[in-house]
Amino acid sequence: MQKTYLHLEDGTRIEGESFGFDGATSGEVVFSTGMTGYPESLTDPSFAGQILVFTYPLLGNYGVPRPRILAPHLLANFESERIWVQGVVVSSHLETPSHYQIEKSLSQWLKAQKIPAIAHIDTRALTQKIREKGVMRGSISKGKTFDWDESILSDLVPKVSLPEQVIYESSRPNGKTVVLLDCGVKHGILRALLSRGYSIIRVPYDADPTDYKGKVAGVVCSNGPGDPKDCAVTIEHIKKALDAHMPFLGVCLGHQLVALAMGADTYKLPYGHRGINQPCLDVLSNKAYVTSQNHGYAVNGKTLPNGSKEWFINLNDNTNEGLINKEQKIWSTQFHPEGHPGPFDTEWIFSLLEL
Repeated sequence: MQKTYLHLEDGTRIEGESFGFDGATSGEVVFSTGMTGYPESLTDPSFAGQILVFTYPLLGNYGVPRPRILAPHLLANFESERIWVQGVVVSSHLETPSHYQIEKSLSQWLKAQKIPAIAHIDTRALTQKIREKGVMRGSISKGKTFDWDESILSDLVPKVSLPEQVIYESSRPNGKTVVLLDCGVKHGILRALLSRGYSIIRVPYDADPTDYKGKVAGVVCSNGPGDPKDCAVTIEHIKKALDAHMPFLGVCLGHQLVALAMGADTYKLPYGHRGINQPCLDVLSNKAYVTSQNHGYAVNGKTLPNGSKEWFINLNDNTNEGLINKEQKIWSTQFHPEGHPGPFDTEWIFSLLEL
């Protein structure tokens, strides 16, 4: 393996070895605490624009499976049709993986999709640095200087959203259809809705959901990357949907967008919540759940408008993790009810649109 470097914007330079695509990259350096699920994490569109540090010390031990296609633009075993991270940082990786579904190694997959990666990094020390100083811009290259591309973090949602409408029919229909605003939807959300019998009209991030009023049971707004305040068109269309009294469910970025549409505020977290082991409390039932999360921004729960209540809070830092307005049939969660990777304890939330 060739010597390469991870550069951080504060001047830190960390030497390692290249094991992915032989090239340079830049992005926002973030970490994830998941022990498994690297194929799902790497294909999660919410990671667009970011260099992902895996805190688990060994990656690639079960390789990468062959994609299983369920429908156009819908896979059974990945969260999208491509890798979205800008780069990968690991402590060590396994070149001889073992699993009955394996098609290729992690290194082979990264090379095929042209994703640079660096190994033999002290990811524990790097994670501690990010926790202390917050997320930083970074780059991976053979050169010894920091190189940053300003375009990496701009217009992220239009990059990850499908440009045209796609319709999915459930194999066991419940008679209800939802329109899904695709801001970079994880395929796990699509699979969870279909498994509950919903038909889905998946539309681009800038579509107007009120065009479907009277035809659907409600609106679902997906996860996605970047600063929610950059999504002005989507926020305005969500306002129209709420004014039209369309039932609404937001997930992750969708939670932030509906909060902004209602007049609340959002802010950037120091280092975000990324992993499959985030504890959350349902403040209405006083029941705790372990959740899967991937976000760098949060809703300020103190700015929620009258009539809306804080629904969930993060038990690590007490940040807002959900809002609810039963009268207007609005629900949203910062975490991912569908897991993938992660627990499925909160998947019942997708059934609320049946009320």
